[in-house]
Amino acid sequence: MKHVIPIAIAALFVAFAAPRSIAQDNVVIVLDDSGSMNEQMRNGGTRMEAAKSAIAAVLKQFKRDTKLGVLLLNGSLSKEHWVIPLEPLSVETSTRLVKGLTAYGGTPLGDRIREGADALLKMREKQIFGNYRLLIVTDGEANDARLLAAYLPDVLSRGIIVDAIGVDMKQDHSLATQVHSYRRADDQAALQKAVQEVFAERDDSASGNSADDFSLLEAIDSGTAKEVINLLSKPNNSAIVGVSKPVNWSKVVETGDSFSWSILIGMLTCIVPLLLFVIVIGKVLSKLSGK
Repeated sequence: MKHVIPIAIAALFVAFAAPRSIAQDNVVIVLDDSGSMNEQMRNGGTRMEAAKSAIAAVLKQFKRDTKLGVLLLNGSLSKEHWVIPLEPLSVETSTRLVKGLTAYGGTPLGDRIREGADALLKMREKQIFGNYRLLIVTDGEANDARLLAAYLPDVLSRGIIVDAIGVDMKQDHSLATQVHSYRRADDQAALQKAVQEVFAERDDSASGNSADDFSLLEAIDSGTAKEVINLLSKPNNSAIVGVSKPVNWSKVVETGDSFSWSILIGMLTCIVPLLLFVIVIGKVLSKLSGK
């Protein structure tokens, strides 16, 4: 039993920090299909045609076990926002559906980002391990800026990676300083390159000497180890609620406001495991230095 708990922790750490080549990808592309996407780009062709070509090209690069969804801001005339539901990837079907898209309507980015994030969180509730990513491809600012400002911080607090690409915009999108990565795409070639770069990114933080990693974990006492396992195995997968105004935490404690508590809990589920990890490493190093 002595080695069981450290091994369990190692498995969790590897699963959360594993390179993308190991962990399963779960991707939602939020595609702007507003009327302005019909405008011509600088080197010819419409923004919508460029976006469709870029997505069709990157579909072929995904691993076959990838779960992919494409969510439109407006959707078809039947109001179906999910042109491709979040499910195991079918390159042929997805390519055909993407190529048939048309553009019209407004830019409700806030509401669609919430919808896309909720789908990823439901997926993570069933399968905790993997990469959960939201890519926003848009040529304009949100019509529902208030909702975007409310939902995006909540989405980011859940550990979902959010990338954005600004398509043929005169200046950087307001999302540029708020998401994990932002790229400009002023012509068709740049847009295809930007989409490919987003999904070509790798996290090599898990590389290293695995034997050394396990020797460090052996120094963790069972009580601390169980707490680490409990926290890391239960990320916050509840629906996105957003933050409509600055929260007065002293009032939250006094009144027990459930909405604000849900926000606080969401933040803690991301922060506490990191803090606990730092404490554990400190204990391990302290024990090793005392030998």
